[in-house]
Amino acid sequence: MAGHCPHAAPPSELGEHSYFGYFVVDDIDDYHQFVVSRGAELIKALRDEPWGMREFGVRTSDGHRIMIGQELIA
Repeated sequence: MAGHCPHAAPPSELGEHSYFGYFVVDDIDDYHQFVVSRGAELIKALRDEPWGMREFGVRTSDGHRIMIGQELIA
């Protein structure tokens, strides 16, 4: 997914450092339903966070972790 890097450690060996990206979307609840309906592996449940984001996390097929969030309106 991120390209071929023969000398890089695989994501499964990186532990908490295997994040690939953080994507901000306009409708987090709709996007969450979309990825769940397609069988995505969730690594973090959808929830509101104290830093002002509603977010969830998924794992890619090659082991990277991606966070998806939407800014909460105060």
